[in-house]
Amino acid sequence: MKTVVRGGRDLGRCVVAVVLMGLGACAGPSTASQGGPRTLLSYGDGQPQSVLAFPDMAYEALIRFDVPEHSLPPSRLWYRPASPGLFQITFYESSGLDGPGKPLWETRREVSLAASGPATSGRWMTEELGEAPLKGQATLWVGFRKLGDSPGLWCSDKDAGHYYMRSSDPARHVSLVPVRRTPLVQLEFVPAR
Repeated sequence: MKTVVRGGRDLGRCVVAVVLMGLGACAGPSTASQGGPRTLLSYGDGQPQSVLAFPDMAYEALIRFDVPEHSLPPSRLWYRPASPGLFQITFYESSGLDGPGKPLWETRREVSLAASGPATSGRWMTEELGEAPLKGQATLWVGFRKLGDSPGLWCSDKDAGHYYMRSSDPARHVSLVPVRRTPLVQLEFVPAR
């Protein structure tokens, strides 16, 4: 786990920004992050305006990403934690009905008090995805689920149309519900050569 401080302003809706070599240097060593341009894919306006809290462990926040053509699989996941706690992060393939399908990869991540912070902190956490079996996916779903304490994610209040919630509790009957705000979650890609 790495805590990354990234300053500056994120761009508007469905941002695709080319980030040069300095990004890999600030995040630490990784074979996926050495040299060359990067593409960061995110949604919303990038401004932390509200906190996504998880009412219980049954709820999962899901962000749908359309993988850019001619890209290698994502090399890194970026997210802005608002409060400490334990997350489960899961990547899903897209189902035949364009929803989250079979899980492809998951990890558990403890967010410390030092790694989370106020909207003005600019702190991002990253997950290296070098070993994750994400190759060949045109659409990826990234899910965040609370496993302990009270983790939260910073959100933009702009609706980008790519964020959903669902509950695994059969008593609630909440399958996949669109939500009109956008968690600050980004996927980093290396263009294919």
